[in-house]
Amino acid sequence: MKLTKRKDSKDSIRKVWSDDKEVLFGIVGTVADLLRVGILEWADYPGETWCFINAPGIMLETKFGPTREASLAHLPK
Repeated sequence: MKLTKRKDSKDSIRKVWSDDKEVLFGIVGTVADLLRVGILEWADYPGETWCFINAPGIMLETKFGPTREASLAHLPK
């Protein structure tokens, strides 16, 4: 799995790709950053919690976790 960020981005938000970069699984970031940019509208989690959100058409569940690795643990290897 590869994680990419926007150029000159200082936040935690990353796109999550397959190893060959052919499949975009979704995005991952802290709840605070996802709320700040408007990807999440509301969340009942602390701002430092990590969240994975699947891309349209990808049949994976949204997952929250204490670390980035924990929120991505359910993705295919």
